[in-house]
Amino acid sequence: MKSVAVASTDPFVRSHDRYRSLRQAPLVRVANRATRFRAFDTLRVFVIALVVLQHVALGYMAGGQAVSGGSYTNGSAPVVDMAQWSGFNVIVTWTNGFFMPLMFLLSGLFVRPSLARKGLRQYLMDRALRLGVPLLVGIVTIVPLSYYAAHLLSGGGDDFVTFWRHMVTVGPWPSGPLWFVGALLVFDAALAMVLAQDRVWDFARRTGQFLDRMPAGAWPMFFIVACAAAYLPFHLAFGTSHWLTAGPFGIQSSRIGLYFLSFAAGAVIGPERLARAFERQWVRWPLLAVIATAAFFALDGRQVPAWVDGVMQVLFSTITAFALLTFAVRFSRTPGPFGNSLIANAYGIYLVHWPIVLWLQFFLLSTPLSPLAKGALAMVLGFALSWAASSLLRRLPGVARAV
Repeated sequence: MKSVAVASTDPFVRSHDRYRSLRQAPLVRVANRATRFRAFDTLRVFVIALVVLQHVALGYMAGGQAVSGGSYTNGSAPVVDMAQWSGFNVIVTWTNGFFMPLMFLLSGLFVRPSLARKGLRQYLMDRALRLGVPLLVGIVTIVPLSYYAAHLLSGGGDDFVTFWRHMVTVGPWPSGPLWFVGALLVFDAALAMVLAQDRVWDFARRTGQFLDRMPAGAWPMFFIVACAAAYLPFHLAFGTSHWLTAGPFGIQSSRIGLYFLSFAAGAVIGPERLARAFERQWVRWPLLAVIATAAFFALDGRQVPAWVDGVMQVLFSTITAFALLTFAVRFSRTPGPFGNSLIANAYGIYLVHWPIVLWLQFFLLSTPLSPLAKGALAMVLGFALSWAASSLLRRLPGVARAV
């Protein structure tokens, strides 16, 4: 019987058949693309390891303030040890300056290919499963379990069930690291629905073609300018410490524009274009990153105009991200079983590491170790246990689809 092609009922898919046809590239080209894109998976693992490191370092920073008076949110971190070292302050300042914009950029890279392959409805359903389900489960399990350690440390004597009930009904109910998952879900849904409009999709395609015609390394400079335009108004309006919250969901107010622009830019630029831009720039951007880092730390803590601080923040954030992208694209190799496991469990590690790290720090409070030893122990054990927990969770029926 002769087969008959049936047109898709999804108007978004129908309107982008030409884009979807790119998937029919020769096998060699597909293999090369897969190898290059693996660099972004490797970089994502590295950034998530930095997230774990930062959350460890927050507990041992010099000048850290412990929770007190029965409140589990009034400290500089949920669990703060009196064994402190100023080196951890450097780690927190460095990581906090760049890694979340880079996370949003990496998260946006495959939005357009996924939309073209799945269509808007299926894409949103998959995002709800991948982001929405872990978010909802996490805010009622991972977050209370994490802050219960802080509750006990602050002098609270309630059992966990009583504490959980009070958190979700009275509050405060912070989101912890899950704020990123919530923000990404909102950004993802908003951008997908905008891109589903033919005119916007065509504009994104033409923008990509315009970037291709620019000299190598030129468009990243436009990206820096765009980041400054997206960041400075919010930075000047809200400062650096204000958070926009709604129940257990929140986002740092000054960075809303920067985060969304990074995510949208990833979608417009795409993985192939990003790989091409940085695979031969492995000297320029690392050198610029060294200069930007030195300037960033030279201004840290100084009284400077808010706009100067904002511009320095953008320069440091973007240039450091470009340097790491350069290293990833240039030097990443096909991972073995060890690397493949890390890549598969990266998202799971991000989701579950918070309570593991906090409870490790809680149990290390009374040990007579130096702050550096405690930090190293919490980092190694925290990452390893999070990896193991993610791997075990993903073996449960249906969990691997969401985590």
